[in-house]
Amino acid sequence: MAPTQPLSSHWADTTAFSVIKTKGDKPQYVVSSGITPSGKVHVGNFREVLTVALVARALRDVGKNVRFLYSWDNFDTFRKVPKNLPDPAAFTPYLHQPIMRIPDPWGQATCYAQKFIQQFEDELKLVGMHPEYLYQESKYSSGSYAAEIRQALEATEAIKEILNRYRTSPLEDSWLPTAVYCSQCQKDEMAYQTYPGEWAYQYKCASCGFEETLDIRQTRQLKLSWRVDWPMRWHFEKVDFEPGGKDHSSEGGSFDTGAEIIQKVWGVAPPVYLQYDFVKIKGGSGKMSSSSGELLTISDVCEVYEPQVLRWIFANHRPNHDFAISFDEDVIKVYEEFDKCERSAFTESDGKAKWQQNRRIYEFSLVGEPSSAAPQRAGFRALCNHLQLCDGDIEKTHQRFYPTFVGDAHIAFVSRATRAWEWLQKHAPSEFRYQLHRERVEVVLSAPQLEALALLRTFLSQTDLATMDTKSINEALWAHVVNQVSCEPKEVFTAIYLKLIGRDQGPRLPSFLQEIGAERLLELL
Repeated sequence: MAPTQPLSSHWADTTAFSVIKTKGDKPQYVVSSGITPSGKVHVGNFREVLTVALVARALRDVGKNVRFLYSWDNFDTFRKVPKNLPDPAAFTPYLHQPIMRIPDPWGQATCYAQKFIQQFEDELKLVGMHPEYLYQESKYSSGSYAAEIRQALEATEAIKEILNRYRTSPLEDSWLPTAVYCSQCQKDEMAYQTYPGEWAYQYKCASCGFEETLDIRQTRQLKLSWRVDWPMRWHFEKVDFEPGGKDHSSEGGSFDTGAEIIQKVWGVAPPVYLQYDFVKIKGGSGKMSSSSGELLTISDVCEVYEPQVLRWIFANHRPNHDFAISFDEDVIKVYEEFDKCERSAFTESDGKAKWQQNRRIYEFSLVGEPSSAAPQRAGFRALCNHLQLCDGDIEKTHQRFYPTFVGDAHIAFVSRATRAWEWLQKHAPSEFRYQLHRERVEVVLSAPQLEALALLRTFLSQTDLATMDTKSINEALWAHVVNQVSCEPKEVFTAIYLKLIGRDQGPRLPSFLQEIGAERLLELL
């Protein structure tokens, strides 16, 4: 039975509602995504597959049966050598060959494309996604699409008419909606290609001169060109929903022409479509690209962001809004906003409408199902400070600052602490990083600064910091130390930080002193 309204106002729920309304009540809905594995599959590509995964989740949440496809376009042509290959020049001879039939430059996989395919499939498991994979080289080579290829060839003139309406110059009279790889040299550069009719297909290779007639039902060399291949697969797999990047979404782009071709050639409606925008790297030059080598994989991002936080970043943005993945101090803000969303998801104190939205975003973010109560989380900012106080020792940090985190909470703590330490070592701004001295160090200070340190030692020896809140510690510092010496407050704080971490500034002092503890402070001061 079709729902009368979306489950929530989240874009995945409204899109799922649109799919059901447009396609009608069906025993199964098919949602699809895919990419050409011509290089590393980056986190920008992840936006498409997660968009589909969330719509699939939204459909299932209203009781619908869903088939979630991910199509590897591994029969596409190797058109550009990525800059990040071990020896780019050695791969120039493979240009214009199918990416599934050239060797892996790292010698780790059966072919070039397979390395990137396997890495991305493993990464999708990491973030809780398990689509049904389709491999297009196998589909074409097995003859699965033979009837569809013939149907497209017989409709060549109709397809040309659609494409020419969006072109500045018309396609050549000899144009066919297909591409063929030479049986001898595997190149796709042809002197001519012709379709005599029925199941025959003829070509002559411009690279090596080989000439032959193929049987469309048996050949492993023939495929449809992209603008025809996409709608053909919508028809073949009965796709109800598939998103696309804005490069496919312009007027007369791949989706527009595909929507016309599927109706003209195969007589069925196109899938419900959703445009998504690009994902960038903060501080990068533009959108991520395999060929330029400027990219981040899911594994790269998950070194700093937990899987549910990565999913939350995407679920929290509408697909047609671009954003950047950050590795600077914004990482703290992202974790804080995720934790705030998580807390809100378990209470309606923010108002029902806001709670429903936060709850839905949170549900879409999780790798598994939500727990019955809000999980224990170590705040990312405080965790970074605690880890540095313990020299990066995660278990020592746990025992000292988070001893109540046991069971699942301990597992979650280790996950976040591992990423926090990774961020501190590789990405955190220099002013955020510090290391507490292991023993007392000598520092050249003014007489008022030395007097301030003496007053601080006296204060610490007479005070139980553990029983005070940070506001009280701050007030006491000013009353007993800062206001008692004849120098600027900044000079007092500088002296304390130099003695503790060898820098003129650091974490907020009241909480920092409390976390270090009086015994260690007295040793260092």
